[in-house]
Amino acid sequence: MNNVVEFLELLGEAWKKFEETKWLLPVPVVMSLMDYGKVLEVLNVEGFHFGIQFPLPEPTPTLWSLVSLPAKASGVAFSPEGITFMVLMVLLGSYLEAGYLGSIRDEVLMRESTFFKNAGRDFPEFLKFNAMLYTVMMLLILTLLASPFTFLLAFLGLLIFLYAVYGTPFLISIGGLGFMDALAESLRLAMKGGEYLDYALKYLALGAFISVPLTLIVANMGVVGLVAGLLLSAPISLTLSTATLLFFLALGEPGTKGDIDSH
Repeated sequence: MNNVVEFLELLGEAWKKFEETKWLLPVPVVMSLMDYGKVLEVLNVEGFHFGIQFPLPEPTPTLWSLVSLPAKASGVAFSPEGITFMVLMVLLGSYLEAGYLGSIRDEVLMRESTFFKNAGRDFPEFLKFNAMLYTVMMLLILTLLASPFTFLLAFLGLLIFLYAVYGTPFLISIGGLGFMDALAESLRLAMKGGEYLDYALKYLALGAFISVPLTLIVANMGVVGLVAGLLLSAPISLTLSTATLLFFLALGEPGTKGDIDSH
């Protein structure tokens, strides 16, 4: 992954798998709609909005991974209802992500794919991963509430954190690793840099490029823009997830190629 051509070839290979994986398109749509707070927010944008998003690889990119919403005034309320909903989102999201990524893996390797079997098998490890993500994000939000001037520091910290751990769910799915082993391997790859860093930077650049027109559509066209964004982002999400999975298969790190046949 040392040049743009190799990255584009990987995306092309992922797109060639679209016919086999298109039955998974409802998953990123459902996960986008699950975040009803952002759905309501985008439907109530006042005036014209332009923005850019800087996404890093994730198992199931949603519409909100590729759309920049207007910044809200500080003031986050933690209510029992809000916390309960967040827990349900983590549970259902982890189940859907485990089934989604496992099914992409099976289609790529031309094996019989069963969404619910994949979801059931990897759900506990994906749950641990997402619980870690939400915990870190909540800590960053609390830090910002305590001192809004730390916004830039918190943003950089979140970006570094997401970079360091982005390989974890893919290593769980294709290598059969437990959460802690996959996390340790992802951190090792992150510190090593090389292809892992190079892929993340190219993914971020592509995501930022896509986010500009998608944000213009979704944030400025009301319900029509939201529906259009959901329909446009689903195949993009599927292609990006497939490309990242192919990247880790090609990387040949411990727990990927060597253990893949054990599933």
